[in-house]
Amino acid sequence: MSRAPGELYLLFLGLALAALHGCVTPPERLTSAPVVSSARYECLNDLAKRQGARASWDETAGVFRAQLGDRQVAAAPGVAAALLGPRLVLLGDEVMVRYGRVYVPRWLARDIAAYLAGTWTPRPDRPDAVLPPPTPPTPPTPPVRPRTVGKVCIDPGHGGRDPGAISKWGLQEKEVVLATARLLKEELKSRGFDARLTRDGDTFIELEDRPAIASQTGCDVFVAVHANAIRDPSYRGLEIFYWYGSWSAASAASRREGVELAEAIKRAAEREGLTVRNMRGADYKVLRYAKVPATLVEIGFLTNRAEEQALRTRAYRRRVARAIAEGIDAYRKGK
Repeated sequence: MSRAPGELYLLFLGLALAALHGCVTPPERLTSAPVVSSARYECLNDLAKRQGARASWDETAGVFRAQLGDRQVAAAPGVAAALLGPRLVLLGDEVMVRYGRVYVPRWLARDIAAYLAGTWTPRPDRPDAVLPPPTPPTPPTPPVRPRTVGKVCIDPGHGGRDPGAISKWGLQEKEVVLATARLLKEELKSRGFDARLTRDGDTFIELEDRPAIASQTGCDVFVAVHANAIRDPSYRGLEIFYWYGSWSAASAASRREGVELAEAIKRAAEREGLTVRNMRGADYKVLRYAKVPATLVEIGFLTNRAEEQALRTRAYRRRVARAIAEGIDAYRKGK
């Protein structure tokens, strides 16, 4: 789903502020769907539908949002806080998720309904805080000279015993990304690059070992190729990721370069006429352990029937490979 800049920033800024005062329980990965008490909890998906609000669920970031006009609320499963507009509301109970549906304490559900209707006032018995507006991100300084980029490491995701995502029509992620990576290697070689694959067959490589191959072979950049899958079959387009997390093997300069590499690939994909769903930071292991500028490109959704059919064709794979290669070449030239 598309998001206006700063929305998720508001949520996580608020959680961070609350955590400093010991008020928020850090999110944990749920190993099984929790049992939700109907006496204590109400489904936020149903509430949004009743209110006529537009609901969206970011599975990667783990944030549910409902918006009605200029009023919006956000909640993150596993976290004892929620946002009602710019106001962070601290909860006694965590927000919960069960089979893709988000549940909040009933008192909060009533407050959310009132807020979306424009009749809500803060409760004196509930701790909350007004958050400052997000600071717009500073765009990176354009490079003033070409970069020295000769060797490119291409990492086709999954492989061997790990098929990755599998479409309901039988297409396996490990197959489509390897085929695309081979075409990307050809495209890069035609532009004068020395391109290497982490795997050139149906083999499994541990996540930490993939960026290590780039270091061992003296590569200047690392590009991982994956295919996407999500419950909503309407999702389509490329997603491009750069490193953003609490720790990285790369230097700060290499991390900044990773953002610029991702931006160059995004611009090239758009020039090629491809749909780019979003470009954003992520703490994926292959990005975290890369010691050189790195990006991960999700080349399409296997859960979208039209895109799954396109990914089966050499023509579309070539088109994606050409866009990525053009982006890497533009990055090299400082454009």
